Amino acid sequence: MIVRLVLAQLKSVVGDKESNLKRAIRIINKYKSVEEPTLIVFPELYLTGYLIKDLVFDLAEQVPGPSTGKLEEAVYGTKTAVVMGLPELHSTEKLLYNSAVLISGDGSIGVYRKRHLPSYGVFDEARYFKSYKGKMEVFNVFSLKVGLLICYDAFFPELSRTLSLKGAEILVTISAAPDMSINFFETFMRARAMENTVYTTYVNTVGFYNGLGFFGGSHVNSPLGTTLVRAEYFKEDVKTVRIDLREIVRARKVRPLLKDFEPLDVLELYREVFS
Repeated sequence: MIVRLVLAQLKSVVGDKESNLKRAIRIINKYKSVEEPTLIVFPELYLTGYLIKDLVFDLAEQVPGPSTGKLEEAVYGTKTAVVMGLPELHSTEKLLYNSAVLISGDGSIGVYRKRHLPSYGVFDEARYFKSYKGKMEVFNVFSLKVGLLICYDAFFPELSRTLSLKGAEILVTISAAPDMSINFFETFMRARAMENTVYTTYVNTVGFYNGLGFFGGSHVNSPLGTTLVRAEYFKEDVKTVRIDLREIVRARKVRPLLKDFEPLDVLELYREVFS
Protein backbone atom coordinates (compact mmCIF):
# COMPACT_ATOMS: atom_id res chain seq x y z
CA MET A 1 0.00 0.00 0.00
CA ILE A 2 1.14 3.52 -0.80
CA VAL A 3 0.47 6.27 1.75
CA ARG A 4 1.02 9.98 1.26
CA LEU A 5 2.51 11.87 4.22
CA VAL A 6 2.16 15.63 4.61
CA LEU A 7 4.54 17.30 7.07
CA ALA A 8 2.94 20.59 8.11
CA GLN A 9 5.87 22.41 9.71
CA LEU A 10 4.06 25.54 10.86
CA LYS A 11 4.61 28.25 13.44
CA SER A 12 1.82 28.64 15.97
CA VAL A 13 0.45 31.94 17.20
CA VAL A 14 0.90 31.50 20.94
CA GLY A 15 -2.44 31.40 22.72
CA ASP A 16 -4.56 31.89 19.58
CA LYS A 17 -6.37 28.60 19.00
CA GLU A 18 -8.77 30.06 16.46
CA SER A 19 -6.03 31.41 14.21
CA ASN A 20 -3.94 28.24 14.45
CA LEU A 21 -6.93 26.01 13.74
CA LYS A 22 -8.06 28.05 10.73
CA ARG A 23 -4.59 27.82 9.26
CA ALA A 24 -4.44 24.08 9.86
CA ILE A 25 -7.78 23.57 8.15
CA ARG A 26 -6.55 25.49 5.11
CA ILE A 27 -3.62 23.05 4.91
CA ILE A 28 -5.96 20.10 5.38
CA ASN A 29 -8.31 21.32 2.65
CA LYS A 30 -5.38 21.73 0.28
CA TYR A 31 -3.91 18.26 0.80
CA LYS A 32 -6.80 15.99 1.81
CA SER A 33 -7.84 13.24 -0.58
CA VAL A 34 -10.88 11.05 -1.10
CA GLU A 35 -8.85 8.51 -3.09
CA GLU A 36 -5.30 8.35 -1.73
CA PRO A 37 -4.61 7.40 1.91
CA THR A 38 -3.12 10.60 3.36
CA LEU A 39 -1.72 11.43 6.79
CA ILE A 40 -1.25 15.14 7.60
CA VAL A 41 0.92 15.84 10.65
CA PHE A 42 1.20 19.07 12.67
CA PRO A 43 3.69 19.80 15.52
CA GLU A 44 3.50 19.31 19.28
CA LEU A 45 0.98 21.63 20.98
CA TYR A 46 0.35 23.22 17.59
CA LEU A 47 -3.20 24.23 18.52
CA THR A 48 -2.05 26.65 21.24
CA GLY A 49 1.67 27.07 20.71
CA TYR A 50 4.28 25.42 22.90
CA LEU A 51 5.35 28.10 25.38
CA ILE A 52 1.92 29.01 26.72
CA LYS A 53 2.83 28.74 30.42
CA ASP A 54 -0.18 29.41 32.69
CA LEU A 55 -2.45 30.02 29.68
CA VAL A 56 -2.68 26.25 29.41
CA PHE A 57 -5.29 26.18 32.18
CA ASP A 58 -7.64 28.30 30.06
CA LEU A 59 -6.76 26.83 26.67
CA ALA A 60 -6.84 23.08 27.35
CA GLU A 61 -9.77 21.17 25.85
CA GLN A 62 -11.39 17.83 26.29
CA VAL A 63 -11.12 15.27 23.49
CA PRO A 64 -13.47 15.11 21.71
CA GLY A 65 -14.04 18.84 21.99
CA PRO A 66 -14.66 21.98 19.93
CA SER A 67 -11.31 22.00 18.13
CA THR A 68 -11.22 18.30 17.36
CA GLY A 69 -14.79 18.62 16.13
CA LYS A 70 -13.68 21.11 13.48
CA LEU A 71 -10.86 18.80 12.44
CA GLU A 72 -13.37 15.95 12.15
CA GLU A 73 -15.52 18.08 9.87
CA ALA A 74 -12.53 18.91 7.69
CA VAL A 75 -11.59 15.28 6.98
CA TYR A 76 -14.92 13.47 7.29
CA GLY A 77 -15.68 11.19 4.36
CA THR A 78 -12.14 11.35 2.97
CA LYS A 79 -9.18 8.99 3.10
CA THR A 80 -7.34 11.56 5.17
CA ALA A 81 -6.22 11.53 8.79
CA VAL A 82 -4.69 14.34 10.85
CA VAL A 83 -2.25 14.26 13.77
CA MET A 84 -2.12 17.43 15.88
CA GLY A 85 -0.72 18.36 19.27
CA LEU A 86 -2.87 20.08 21.89
CA PRO A 87 -3.23 20.48 25.66
CA GLU A 88 -5.90 18.02 26.77
CA LEU A 89 -8.15 18.40 29.79
CA HIS A 90 -9.04 14.83 30.68
CA SER A 91 -12.81 14.52 30.96
CA THR A 92 -12.88 12.33 34.09
CA GLU A 93 -9.50 12.74 35.77
CA LYS A 94 -9.50 16.55 35.36
CA LEU A 95 -5.78 16.42 34.64
CA LEU A 96 -3.86 18.18 31.89
CA TYR A 97 -1.97 16.11 29.34
CA ASN A 98 0.34 17.12 26.52
CA SER A 99 -1.51 15.11 23.88
CA ALA A 100 -1.54 14.18 20.21
CA VAL A 101 -4.89 13.53 18.57
CA LEU A 102 -5.29 11.34 15.50
CA ILE A 103 -8.49 12.19 13.65
CA SER A 104 -9.51 10.09 10.67
CA GLY A 105 -11.94 10.63 7.82
CA ASP A 106 -13.81 7.50 8.90
CA GLY A 107 -14.89 9.31 12.09
CA SER A 108 -12.48 7.67 14.52
CA ILE A 109 -10.43 9.63 17.07
CA GLY A 110 -7.29 8.40 18.81
CA VAL A 111 -5.32 10.10 21.58
CA TYR A 112 -1.71 9.66 22.66
CA ARG A 113 -0.57 11.35 25.89
CA LYS A 114 3.05 12.29 26.47
CA ARG A 115 4.85 10.05 28.95
CA HIS A 116 8.20 11.78 29.45
CA LEU A 117 7.94 15.45 30.40
CA PRO A 118 11.22 17.38 30.14
CA SER A 119 11.76 19.52 33.23
CA TYR A 120 15.37 20.62 32.89
CA GLY A 121 17.11 23.60 31.36
CA VAL A 122 14.54 25.70 29.50
CA PHE A 123 11.81 23.08 29.86
CA ASP A 124 9.20 22.97 32.64
CA GLU A 125 6.44 20.73 31.28
CA ALA A 126 5.99 18.81 34.52
CA ARG A 127 4.78 22.03 36.13
CA TYR A 128 1.72 22.02 33.89
CA PHE A 129 1.13 18.50 32.61
CA LYS A 130 0.68 15.03 34.04
CA SER A 131 2.88 12.20 32.76
CA TYR A 132 0.73 9.46 31.26
CA LYS A 133 1.32 5.92 32.52
CA GLY A 134 -1.32 3.86 30.71
CA LYS A 135 -1.00 1.32 27.91
CA MET A 136 0.39 2.22 24.49
CA GLU A 137 -1.96 1.90 21.54
CA VAL A 138 -1.37 1.44 17.83
CA PHE A 139 -4.00 3.14 15.68
CA ASN A 140 -5.33 1.67 12.44
CA VAL A 141 -5.86 4.37 9.81
CA PHE A 142 -7.00 3.13 6.39
CA SER A 143 -5.04 -0.11 6.98
CA LEU A 144 -1.94 1.86 8.04
CA LYS A 145 -0.83 1.02 11.58
CA VAL A 146 0.32 4.22 13.29
CA GLY A 147 2.23 4.65 16.55
CA LEU A 148 2.38 8.12 18.08
CA LEU A 149 5.08 9.73 20.22
CA ILE A 150 5.62 13.27 21.44
CA CYS A 151 9.07 14.89 21.34
CA TYR A 152 11.10 13.72 24.38
CA ASP A 153 9.38 10.32 24.27
CA ALA A 154 11.49 9.51 21.21
CA PHE A 155 14.64 9.61 23.36
CA PHE A 156 13.52 6.38 25.05
CA PRO A 157 13.81 3.44 22.62
CA GLU A 158 11.61 1.17 24.72
CA LEU A 159 8.53 3.14 23.64
CA SER A 160 9.28 2.82 19.93
CA ARG A 161 10.08 -0.86 20.35
CA THR A 162 6.79 -1.45 22.19
CA LEU A 163 4.76 0.21 19.44
CA SER A 164 6.66 -1.69 16.75
CA LEU A 165 6.11 -5.03 18.48
CA LYS A 166 2.42 -4.14 18.63
CA GLY A 167 2.42 -3.83 14.86
CA ALA A 168 3.11 -0.16 14.12
CA GLU A 169 4.35 0.40 10.58
CA ILE A 170 5.08 4.08 11.04
CA LEU A 171 6.13 5.96 14.18
CA VAL A 172 4.97 9.58 14.10
CA THR A 173 6.75 11.94 16.49
CA ILE A 174 5.40 15.46 16.88
CA SER A 175 7.78 17.93 18.46
CA ALA A 176 8.54 21.42 19.72
CA ALA A 177 12.32 21.21 19.87
CA PRO A 178 14.81 24.09 19.97
CA ASP A 179 18.02 24.23 18.00
CA MET A 180 20.23 22.68 20.69
CA SER A 181 18.35 19.41 20.05
CA ILE A 182 18.94 19.06 16.30
CA ASN A 183 21.59 16.35 16.57
CA PHE A 184 19.56 14.35 19.09
CA PHE A 185 16.40 14.17 17.02
CA GLU A 186 18.07 13.57 13.69
CA THR A 187 20.12 10.74 15.20
CA PHE A 188 17.28 9.20 17.21
CA MET A 189 14.75 9.29 14.36
CA ARG A 190 17.08 7.33 12.08
CA ALA A 191 17.95 4.97 14.92
CA ARG A 192 14.29 4.30 15.80
CA ALA A 193 13.57 3.51 12.14
CA MET A 194 16.54 1.15 11.82
CA GLU A 195 16.08 -0.53 15.22
CA ASN A 196 12.50 -1.45 14.42
CA THR A 197 12.47 -1.55 10.59
CA VAL A 198 9.58 0.91 10.44
CA TYR A 199 9.05 4.32 8.88
CA THR A 200 9.62 7.26 11.21
CA THR A 201 8.08 10.68 10.71
CA TYR A 202 9.22 13.71 12.70
CA VAL A 203 7.30 17.01 12.57
CA ASN A 204 8.74 19.93 14.51
CA THR A 205 7.59 23.49 15.02
CA VAL A 206 9.48 26.62 13.98
CA GLY A 207 9.80 30.18 15.20
CA PHE A 208 11.52 32.15 17.93
CA TYR A 209 9.90 32.42 21.35
CA ASN A 210 11.44 33.90 24.49
CA GLY A 211 14.93 33.59 23.02
CA LEU A 212 14.45 29.98 21.89
CA GLY A 213 14.76 29.09 18.22
CA PHE A 214 12.72 26.04 17.18
CA PHE A 215 14.57 24.43 14.32
CA GLY A 216 11.96 22.71 12.15
CA GLY A 217 13.83 20.12 10.10
CA SER A 218 10.81 17.81 9.87
CA HIS A 219 11.60 14.60 8.01
CA VAL A 220 10.73 11.00 7.14
CA ASN A 221 13.07 8.01 7.38
CA SER A 222 12.71 4.65 5.66
CA PRO A 223 12.80 1.32 7.56
CA LEU A 224 16.53 1.08 6.80
CA GLY A 225 17.26 4.65 7.86
CA THR A 226 17.32 6.55 4.56
CA THR A 227 15.98 10.09 4.91
CA LEU A 228 13.29 10.40 2.23
CA VAL A 229 12.35 14.06 2.65
CA ARG A 230 13.37 16.94 4.91
CA ALA A 231 11.74 20.30 5.52
CA GLU A 232 13.62 23.58 5.83
CA TYR A 233 15.43 24.55 9.00
CA PHE A 234 14.03 27.54 10.95
CA LYS A 235 11.40 28.28 8.29
CA GLU A 236 7.82 27.26 7.81
CA ASP A 237 7.52 24.52 5.24
CA VAL A 238 5.13 21.83 4.06
CA LYS A 239 6.60 18.69 2.54
CA THR A 240 4.89 15.66 1.02
CA VAL A 241 6.25 12.19 0.39
CA ARG A 242 4.75 8.84 -0.52
CA ILE A 243 5.80 5.74 1.37
CA ASP A 244 5.41 2.12 0.26
CA LEU A 245 4.56 -0.26 3.10
CA ARG A 246 6.08 -3.13 1.14
CA GLU A 247 9.46 -1.63 2.01
CA ILE A 248 8.91 -2.76 5.60
CA VAL A 249 8.70 -6.39 4.48
CA ARG A 250 11.84 -6.00 2.38
CA ALA A 251 13.72 -4.31 5.23
CA ARG A 252 12.85 -7.09 7.66
CA LYS A 253 14.30 -9.67 5.32
CA VAL A 254 17.56 -7.73 5.28
CA ARG A 255 17.59 -6.91 9.01
CA PRO A 256 15.20 -9.19 10.99
CA LEU A 257 15.61 -7.22 14.21
CA LEU A 258 12.10 -7.66 15.58
CA LYS A 259 12.13 -11.38 14.82
CA ASP A 260 15.47 -11.82 16.60
CA PHE A 261 14.54 -9.67 19.59
CA GLU A 262 14.58 -11.63 22.89
CA PRO A 263 12.03 -9.90 25.15
CA LEU A 264 12.25 -12.38 28.03
CA ASP A 265 16.02 -12.03 28.13
CA VAL A 266 15.70 -8.25 28.21
CA LEU A 267 13.09 -8.52 30.95
CA GLU A 268 15.49 -10.55 33.07
CA LEU A 269 18.22 -7.97 32.52
CA TYR A 270 15.90 -5.22 33.69
CA ARG A 271 14.89 -7.26 36.73
CA GLU A 272 18.55 -7.63 37.63
CA VAL A 273 19.05 -3.87 37.45
CA PHE A 274 15.92 -2.85 39.34
CA SER A 275 15.56 -5.63 41.90
